[in-house]
Amino acid sequence: MLKRRVLLLAGLATGPVLAQARIHQLGEAIDKAGAQRMLSQRMGKAWLGQLRPELAPRARMVLEASEARFERQLQELLAFAPTPEIAGSYKAMLHRFGDYRALLKSRPSRARVDEVLQASGEMLSLAHVATGQLQQRSAAATAMLVNMSGRQRMLSQRLALFFLAGQQGARPELVARETAKARSEFETAMRVLAGASEVTPAIRDNLELARNQWVFLQSALAGESQGPQAANDVFIASENLLAVMETVTGQFARQLG
Repeated sequence: MLKRRVLLLAGLATGPVLAQARIHQLGEAIDKAGAQRMLSQRMGKAWLGQLRPELAPRARMVLEASEARFERQLQELLAFAPTPEIAGSYKAMLHRFGDYRALLKSRPSRARVDEVLQASGEMLSLAHVATGQLQQRSAAATAMLVNMSGRQRMLSQRLALFFLAGQQGARPELVARETAKARSEFETAMRVLAGASEVTPAIRDNLELARNQWVFLQSALAGESQGPQAANDVFIASENLLAVMETVTGQFARQLG
């Protein structure tokens, strides 16, 4: 049953890479800045997914698409950067991305799982700082909502990243701690988003869909099996939740302009 449900939205977040475009609005900038956080985790998840033969073809596609999107958006954000401080944040990210990408292009191995977790965490921290800097450019409450809804995308990928890392021998206490933290942060943010006065009927509908996808992801994470089916269910459920939260974040971003 779970397998049929989680296939509903599979593939929506792995579309073709679009040509590079300039960022013209702050809402779009915060959206793309927040997406860099998500991609830092999604790339790590996809690298780990390659260690599962049944997931490897899909994981490679996700990794390639995510790397291309990260690099394209990084250039766009560098070009948009409205202050030297923000530009400096993206230059630091560009420098670190070279090291991370080299690791991601290495042959997947259980021996390098800890390296991927560390590198993905470093990229996440850099992206989070830069997103906050852009949010601070606006006093509007919607800027915070763009940032928060965008961060939910990252949490969906971080949960899958640590699940797959746990299957490949990552320290159980680390996996348990980071999973509990991400789960709590996601649920808290969903309550904040649902209660925001800026939520339109269309956004509310998508938030309800996100809640349904969240249930599927939680079911997959809590599955008794630690084998191939569990890995597949978590991978797909995280992609489905990501697709919905991409839509929600874009809706808030268009409100901000």
